Amino acid sequence: MLAHDNRLRLLEAAHRVESRTGIDPLDVTHSMAVTTDSRLELLPKSIGIGLAALAGVAALVCLRFLLEPASGPGFAATAVFVLVDVLLWLSVVACVAVARAARSRRPQNERYDDAWAQFAVEVWPAPRYQPWNGARSQGSGYSRTEFLIAVRDGVPLDAYMRRAPFTRMP
Repeated sequence: MLAHDNRLRLLEAAHRVESRTGIDPLDVTHSMAVTTDSRLELLPKSIGIGLAALAGVAALVCLRFLLEPASGPGFAATAVFVLVDVLLWLSVVACVAVARAARSRRPQNERYDDAWAQFAVEVWPAPRYQPWNGARSQGSGYSRTEFLIAVRDGVPLDAYMRRAPFTRMP
């Protein structure tokens, strides 16, 4: 019966938050999109820097091959190096474009995060972050998406009710 009470309490809190904000905090798809966008915003700093470094080195190699054809591996191999360099630079541009598109959705994502925060305050009273063993802690052992999938799939929620899930990447 406790599991049913927890589920009802969650659904009632979600309904109250949705009536105030217009956003369903239990929407798994929206939560996953927000999480994905936050990761996509980091592309230029993670993958983009590495791709740019590789593209720069490849450009220097290609430049040397083009300025001193005798020292190069031949026309066909030089053409392959140039093609790889162009593809690396296009990948850098794609990383930046994807990150900008994700960043442009930030206001919508922040609205969902605000709705989630209101929901979390209603569901997990302070102190919200409690460890599994009952000791003092500031962390959580499961993600918001994991929690939302459990709610969606009808999994018993007793283990989730002691502390709020983490919502940000470390």
